[in-house]
Amino acid sequence: MAITFGGHALTVPLEVQQAEVDPPISFRLDVMPVFMKSGCNTGSCHGAASGKDGFRLSLFGFDPEGDHYRLTRELPDRRINLATPEACLMIEKVLGVVPHSGGKQFDLDSPRHKTLMRWLTSGAPNDSGDIGRVESVDIYPPGAVLDGDGATQQLNVLATFTDGSTRDITSMAVFMSSNGTSATVDEAGVVTAHARGEAFLMARYETHTVGTRFIILPKGLKYEDPKTPEFNFVDTFIHNKLRKLRISPSEICTDEEFLRRVYLDIVGVLPTLEEYNRFMTSTEEKKRDLLVDELLGRKEFVEIWVMKWAELLQIRTTQQVTYKSMLRYYNWL
Repeated sequence: MAITFGGHALTVPLEVQQAEVDPPISFRLDVMPVFMKSGCNTGSCHGAASGKDGFRLSLFGFDPEGDHYRLTRELPDRRINLATPEACLMIEKVLGVVPHSGGKQFDLDSPRHKTLMRWLTSGAPNDSGDIGRVESVDIYPPGAVLDGDGATQQLNVLATFTDGSTRDITSMAVFMSSNGTSATVDEAGVVTAHARGEAFLMARYETHTVGTRFIILPKGLKYEDPKTPEFNFVDTFIHNKLRKLRISPSEICTDEEFLRRVYLDIVGVLPTLEEYNRFMTSTEEKKRDLLVDELLGRKEFVEIWVMKWAELLQIRTTQQVTYKSMLRYYNWL
């Protein structure tokens, strides 16, 4: 296979074997993804703790053995009928032929419908013990920048199994976006750019969830790297992110702005009049660095950051933590 792009070329050798052999269908790897892709095993549908409309699936497919039992043997011949697979209740509900609180999920002869029919016509088998398990899932590209509203990018999802084999599972993965204002993704994995911003695109298959970061920029944005000096590794991370977003760093703030911000950020209080005058009249070249070191040594720094960490970690008496244990935890912080 030859690949060319932007004046570059790459040749990849391919070998195809057993193309005429149709691999046996897997309940875990083929059928369960149909339920996940259709939203059947989510918490708002049959994946709820008590199920829905008398039928329950494990949440996000975490119990395939139990799901196979509930589909095939919990109510024999009600949910599936191997004698007339095309007329069984499960198929008629997802096609919208009979009333279904979840509505129509897919069309006749769609890939998902064909998968379920192939499983039913094969006798609705469960997986044998030697079936490969999903070891990891990867999403490609691992990151991207899209220029302009309407720009698109196809996501591809690859699963690696415990037997060493790999499989393209893009068509079976469930896709989600963390920020639909900036980027949306359809069920085929095509990302579409919208407003400027950043979004994490996620893909879920079986019990694995992976993500990739997309940055959306205005079309034709003019940007020139200002080559801002860096004083520590934090600056390096911030400047790298700003470059990706094509945003120039803000100008250095005034001494007065710096004084107010550094006091509120480090010790949570405003400077006194004496502290204000001392800093503003100082001619020391490194007075900002010296002030940061001074504030880090004050008791208010310890108190406010202990409070913030205690709030983040949510250690409270309502969580059956004794007052004595909580006090020890507070002192440790």
